Amino acid sequence: MRNFLSIKIKLILPILLILVLVFSVSSLVIIQREYTSAKESLIQGSESYASLSVSEIIRNFDIYYESGFYKFIEIIDETLTLNDNIIKTQIVNVNGIILFDSDEINDGKYDDEINQVRYLENPDLISKAGLSIPSIGEIEEETNSFNIMQPYIEEWGRHDYSVRFIVSLNNLNEMTIEMYTTVIIYSSGFTLISFFLILFLISQFITSPIGKLRKGVIKMRDGDLGFKVKINSKDEIGDLANTFNTMSKDLKKSRIELEDYSKNLEIQVRDRTKELHDKSKNLGLTNKELKKAQNKLNEMNKYLEEKVMERTLEVETLLKQKNDFINQLGHDLKTPLGPLINLIPLLKKKEQNPKKKEILDVLHQDVEYMKNLVVNTLELARLNSPKTKFSFEKINLKKDIEKIINNKKIIFDKKNILIENKINHDHYVIVDKQEFEVLITNLIDNSVKYNNENGKIILKSKEENNLITISIIDTGIGLNNKQIKNIFDEFYKADQSRHDIESSGLGLSICKRIVEKHNGKIWAESAGLGKGSIFYISLPKDKNQIKFIS
Repeated sequence: MRNFLSIKIKLILPILLILVLVFSVSSLVIIQREYTSAKESLIQGSESYASLSVSEIIRNFDIYYESGFYKFIEIIDETLTLNDNIIKTQIVNVNGIILFDSDEINDGKYDDEINQVRYLENPDLISKAGLSIPSIGEIEEETNSFNIMQPYIEEWGRHDYSVRFIVSLNNLNEMTIEMYTTVIIYSSGFTLISFFLILFLISQFITSPIGKLRKGVIKMRDGDLGFKVKINSKDEIGDLANTFNTMSKDLKKSRIELEDYSKNLEIQVRDRTKELHDKSKNLGLTNKELKKAQNKLNEMNKYLEEKVMERTLEVETLLKQKNDFINQLGHDLKTPLGPLINLIPLLKKKEQNPKKKEILDVLHQDVEYMKNLVVNTLELARLNSPKTKFSFEKINLKKDIEKIINNKKIIFDKKNILIENKINHDHYVIVDKQEFEVLITNLIDNSVKYNNENGKIILKSKEENNLITISIIDTGIGLNNKQIKNIFDEFYKADQSRHDIESSGLGLSICKRIVEKHNGKIWAESAGLGKGSIFYISLPKDKNQIKFIS
């Protein structure tokens, strides 16, 4: 009886421990989930409260703080009672200076002239006070609270104030303690009831039948293979008893079958060994063939690598020869064009015949066109050269574009075009200043050239994903889908019917190469012909984003 009692204890204790553990863990999971849900609800409620109350707080601050302080603190006190978790609020400006503290409700109005100016207690809070979006701070362990910095944005976008709300988690902790207490009480009661119930069930349905099986095992050990165990229960233990009885009857028969099986197994192992030996010979021949194929493949790969290197070297040589040819051709063409440009106006001045003067005008225009074509070709070749180096610096976008616009005032007045510089004055980019001026000048010239009389050009900028995107919008002749696709190709002219001798078809290609050298992007959009065009330039604002592209 003592042995069966020990089995009973061995069974009940693990089960009881598992029940207690499962109940405790599940309770802790539920408590943690409820705590997390309550915490998220508290944070969301506090965020909503801050978002909804900031306008009212700032409006009353502007109206009553100086002229009706007691009325103001009465309003603030009423506002704070709407959310029990808000233990303190402060009104600050974008520089982190505290303009009002809810402690003044009890301590009285704070005088900056008598006392020193109050600042937020750490740089992180000061920086958040200047942000135009709400921010939530980390939970402080000492005070068991967190901060919500809610900016006040006026209707026209001005941001002068932010309101800091200090939210306490003490109510949440009290709720958690109550939940833990309830769980402990219910766990204890459940454990006691489970202990006595499991003890009775194990004694009745497990330990007693196991004792009978134990007696039968002893009989089998002593050689009584025909002994039967009498257990009438229709469960696993009953099945075990029937299996035990069948095992005693079939044990001798199984021993004979096992001996026969061992003999057959030896024969099968011998046959399989011979079969594996034959297959290993065939595998050796296959491995030799595979090795030959691998050697041929390695030779082919080596031959292909050599050919690729040869072709790469040939392409690089051809590209270098092309650039050298363009540079030499440009300089050879540029040299004789200089005297012609200077000589033709002198001939025109001395010539009296109107028809000859007209011919000289056409000749002068053609020479100027050739000069522009040579200059732009040389510029494009320079930008394509891997030896070209850019000198990057940080510039204010609005100021530098304004200088370019002022330099182009004559061409705007000539076509009576209105240009508006709506670039954000806070936007800075990292660029090569000289190349950037060429880029913007080319795009503005393009917008003027294909604009209508009394037209309009607007320049805007926006920041997105640490990039500054500049847009140049015009009211000109517009573009179709084919022109948008090819507009940045070399020597491409969007309007072939104009026969514009001032355009070389390289200006936008130069723009594209300059933007690529800045690790940026350039593209064009249009609603269709006659509906104007928009050219976009996306440039990095951080020097670490610049990667020189050859």
